Amino acid sequence: MFGNYAKLTLQNERLQLVTSGQSRAILWRDILYPPTISDGLFGLSIKIPLSKSNEVLKVRIERCGYTNEQCQALWVASHSKCLIHTIDKIERLLKTQYLSSKNLELVTEIIGSLVPHWLSWRPCIMLPENLRQAIYTVTEFTQWQSDDIEAFRSAYISFQAKQHKPFFDCIESRPLTEAQRRACIIQDNRQLLLAGAGTGKTSVMAARARFLVHSTGTKAEQILLLAYGNEAAKELKQRMGEEFNCFTFHALGMHIIEAVEGQKPILSALLSEQVKMQAFMRDTLQVLCLQPSYQALFIQFCQQECHTHITDVTAFLNGPSSKSVLQHIATLISHYKNASLLKQLPTIELEHTQLLECLKPIVAEYQLYLKNEQAIDFEDMIGKAIDYLERRKYFVPWHHVMVDEFQDLSPVRAKLLNALLQQSKQSFLFAVGDDWQSIYRFSGADVRLITHFNEHFGEATVTALDKTFRYPQQILDVSSQFVCANPGQLVKQLSASTQSVTPAFNKYSVDDDNEALDTVLEKLAQYGESSVLLLARYHRMLPTKQRLEQLQRKYPYLELKAMTFHASKGKEAQFTILMGLYEGKGGFPAHARAQPLLNSMLSKEGTYPYAEERRLFYVALTRAKQQIILFEPKTNPSPFLHELNVN
Repeated sequence: MFGNYAKLTLQNERLQLVTSGQSRAILWRDILYPPTISDGLFGLSIKIPLSKSNEVLKVRIERCGYTNEQCQALWVASHSKCLIHTIDKIERLLKTQYLSSKNLELVTEIIGSLVPHWLSWRPCIMLPENLRQAIYTVTEFTQWQSDDIEAFRSAYISFQAKQHKPFFDCIESRPLTEAQRRACIIQDNRQLLLAGAGTGKTSVMAARARFLVHSTGTKAEQILLLAYGNEAAKELKQRMGEEFNCFTFHALGMHIIEAVEGQKPILSALLSEQVKMQAFMRDTLQVLCLQPSYQALFIQFCQQECHTHITDVTAFLNGPSSKSVLQHIATLISHYKNASLLKQLPTIELEHTQLLECLKPIVAEYQLYLKNEQAIDFEDMIGKAIDYLERRKYFVPWHHVMVDEFQDLSPVRAKLLNALLQQSKQSFLFAVGDDWQSIYRFSGADVRLITHFNEHFGEATVTALDKTFRYPQQILDVSSQFVCANPGQLVKQLSASTQSVTPAFNKYSVDDDNEALDTVLEKLAQYGESSVLLLARYHRMLPTKQRLEQLQRKYPYLELKAMTFHASKGKEAQFTILMGLYEGKGGFPAHARAQPLLNSMLSKEGTYPYAEERRLFYVALTRAKQQIILFEPKTNPSPFLHELNVN
């Protein structure tokens, strides 16, 4: 078309080329950057970079009076308003919102689209000041390094902390620490807050939710708070009020199912009454074992998975010794259903074909029972909710999802969480947890969901609370050094708000724990009214109920409670007494029994010896506000005692 010389006409909205009676108009807005006119061996030509096709159109033109300055002036007049408006929007975004990963991605993408328009040519005309400033901003953004981004974020946090100081000073019973304020201000799309024992994580959860409402215009009903257990969810609800949504994961599942199905699902009676579950298991197995082939499978299953030798199946099932086996099978059913949801069964079946052949018929009967009962179990609460979310049957009203006790998260709960978050490109996850306190692998928790957070939930900002308010520095130093002997744990820099006025540790060499209790409690009673936790790995290592009542009557000024290490999580007392610290069978650290099928359905254990038992001991060590009393057996003391750097 343009083999001959074309006549060029420049107009306010377009340039026009006419040759041999044919005309082509190109809008300035469709040109990537200003065209250039040059004079060469064969006369004048113009280069026009086209935005849509990414090609440079080169056309020979007739002699004319147009200059490159005119081309630039007309192109700039067409594009400058858009640039200034875009830069204004970016600057408003950066002033009013935290530079989250998604915001950074958005800004980077926008700036990248502006670069070829404004940085690929040199102006030969005088540009207005506001336009020069906008171009400079584009240039500045292209030169940002990671250090510049972090400096910008830090400046934003400092500004917000100063602006909202009255809020942070008064929102909780004590003013929030600097680290707690940072955790509230940072609004990344994925954020992990590492919160050690006694660092005030619940205060941060509550304050952050209220800060969202206070500072960003987020409505309370757009915030979802998730807790691990009913007690924690109830505490959150009491602190936050009715306007906030506080659920456990199971309650959230029920909420979603009810919203989709129009009625609240019925929870199976097998779950609320252990006697019924035991009776169902016993009846099911009695019928299945009428078949000699299945009976042989069951006998082998009990021996390999439960370390139980059976000679007479009928007598065994009707006797008291079957209780632990039936409980184990009920546990396996739960994990089997979760493994099915996570599509892990084919791998498990390759390794444990015969064990699964025994379990599958029981699972089938269990599922049939639920169907006839028109009821669901805990696994269905999560599984059905995931299905409804993935099929977009449920509209997610929450923009911000906040999860407490994240170290207790299981892969199935993580799947539900991701299904929630994937409903919106602008969803925010705020996870609070402590990998040092991950102690529930047996119930499905996977510590890797917190130690490898980015792999499961996307690129995230990771911060930590740096001050504990529960116990003195001496307890902090010993407990953190102990748990971090495992290199797989995340390292945190913590300090305590107090120093101990009495020795933080007191070790007693004992022949018998229960006999030593009187001696120790007699001394503690001298402090006046005090709270005391008696802690052990297993219930059998603790005083009986009658013995505890007797001690309570004898020492009325002491508030005595006895519980296992697991049950003590989240609890605190002025004094703790750690009992049952002997090595060997039934001792501490506990030696895991070989349960091949169950183990294949749980999260992979780390390579470090007794990793979870080590974390469990850390939990026990961090319950005392004033002093830890250790009962060290004179024979076979726990190796963990030798590791503690205490006299």
